[in-house]
Amino acid sequence: MDIGVIVYIVLACIILYVLLAIIWHGILILLGILRIIWLVVSFPFKCIFYIGAFLFGLCHEILQYFSKRQQKTYQTEDTYSRYDYKQEKASGPTSDDNASGERRKESYRPTDADKEEQYLQILELSRQALNKENLKKNFRRLAKAYHPDKNSGNPVLEEKFKFLVEAYDYFLQKV
Repeated sequence: MDIGVIVYIVLACIILYVLLAIIWHGILILLGILRIIWLVVSFPFKCIFYIGAFLFGLCHEILQYFSKRQQKTYQTEDTYSRYDYKQEKASGPTSDDNASGERRKESYRPTDADKEEQYLQILELSRQALNKENLKKNFRRLAKAYHPDKNSGNPVLEEKFKFLVEAYDYFLQKV
């Protein structure tokens, strides 16, 4: 073999290597440019997504805070006094009433015995029939009848449902 042929083969290999390197680096540069374009185009969408997720989480936490707060006030609220007040309001004001015609809470708060009787009455149970099975059975039956989703827009039945839930909770702890 001639040295000239070997030189041509080596030069062809070098040129081929350089061309492949140029093509390879060109592909890498093209991929880098595409990645930069993708980041620039997708950035606003990512920002919108993360801001939306943050606002959703914030609203969720705020709603949970207020719902827990409402539950706490509902547990401490004296619905029996409202029930008695409605009965007294129908029968007329008494001498304990203040200037606006409403009574103070302490003056019409029922005793524990009255409360239990009202609970038994709303649960449609007697003291002799009061056990866990009867309590659960009557509660479920009455809850279906008085549930606010079934009777939307009826404040009387909503009040009865709240009173029913309180009665059930009260006796569930005692039985």
